[in-house]
Amino acid sequence: MSGPTLPGLIGQKIVILLGYFGRGGAQRQVFLLARELRERHGLDVEVWALLYEGEYIEEFESAGVPTRALEFRFPRCPVRLVRLLYWIMRLWKVAGQLRQARVRILLPFTTYPNIVAGLTYRLAGVQLCIWGERQAGSERAAGVERIALKQYRRFVANSTAGVEFLAGEMRVPRERISFVPNGVEDAKIDSEENWRTNLGLEPGQLLVIKVANITRFKDHATLVRAWKIVQDAWSGDNRPVLALAGYCAEAYDHCHRFLVESGWDSTVRFLGSIENVSTLIQASDIAAFSSRNEGMPNGVLECMAAGKAIVATDIPGIRDAMGPNAGGVLVPPGDAERFAATLLNLLRDKEKRDELGAANLARIRAEFSVERMVQRHLKIIQTSLPKRSQKRQGKTALDKLPDSTGKPFHGSSN
Repeated sequence: MSGPTLPGLIGQKIVILLGYFGRGGAQRQVFLLARELRERHGLDVEVWALLYEGEYIEEFESAGVPTRALEFRFPRCPVRLVRLLYWIMRLWKVAGQLRQARVRILLPFTTYPNIVAGLTYRLAGVQLCIWGERQAGSERAAGVERIALKQYRRFVANSTAGVEFLAGEMRVPRERISFVPNGVEDAKIDSEENWRTNLGLEPGQLLVIKVANITRFKDHATLVRAWKIVQDAWSGDNRPVLALAGYCAEAYDHCHRFLVESGWDSTVRFLGSIENVSTLIQASDIAAFSSRNEGMPNGVLECMAAGKAIVATDIPGIRDAMGPNAGGVLVPPGDAERFAATLLNLLRDKEKRDELGAANLARIRAEFSVERMVQRHLKIIQTSLPKRSQKRQGKTALDKLPDSTGKPFHGSSN
């Protein structure tokens, strides 16, 4: 164990609350945060989820991070009074679980955990609960969302888009919002797994990947339309292959049907959720990331950390990740033709791919370390605790780190 002395935090039970234990960007950030808080800082941290479902729970447990599932399901009954009673019963149960575990600090990530935490933490005697905005408004829960939000005094967003959503749409005072970009660690490559062989690629055949669950938020539809244009324009037999890594949710059927009808389904691989995504990224030539709305996508950051060139949608969360000089590879949302043209240019220009990949890697190392992400969370937690729970012991290393607000993120904000 190493790191700064943390007055007011040692001995406090900290719970990070997720929706479920599936593989995704928010889950990855929770894993990194929980692991570092336990191993490096010696804090009592657990990760809970509203639902047990998800294979990622094994990775939490193997890292020594205790987990728990609340089995909380949102009421769907059409009768309003009955639905209200269900809400009360289920929320009361969650409050009891928090109280029994003597949770003192609660850190929900994403919309539904934010709602459940906001409606229960006061009943449970939790000292500090911080809203974790990861989706920049892409997932909403009318009515109950605003009721829960009013219970909070502190908010963290991982993108400037999230800051603007909270300040604009949700009318949260900006001084209550902190901006904490995601952290990315060095890729761990499995030397025994050969994705190019697994995918049946010939020597020199180009591989494009997208790392994102196939949901309606991630706009795979634009990418597969662009892919048809790429294949129609390609000359030669050694055609590039597109691999989509992420669980196949509600957007899968539409994308698969389009590819079959276009005749290019043989050039696309739906991989589902995979365990070692770093090895797949390392085997690729280019990453693609089309989306309509993002916080700060982990799928983009991990490809940058592997030194890969990326073609992506020009939205605030992605621009936060890739920086102000990435305009040449960012295209308007939903513009399949522009996406295809940009992708084709890079597929045909290895020197440009290498140049962009090197710039992406340099940006990750300068701006998105896991240590920086953890330190910022710690500072916000420590300075937000009620005064009576803080045992001041002079300044710590955290006091040197500013509490970032939602200014445009173009470079170091340390």
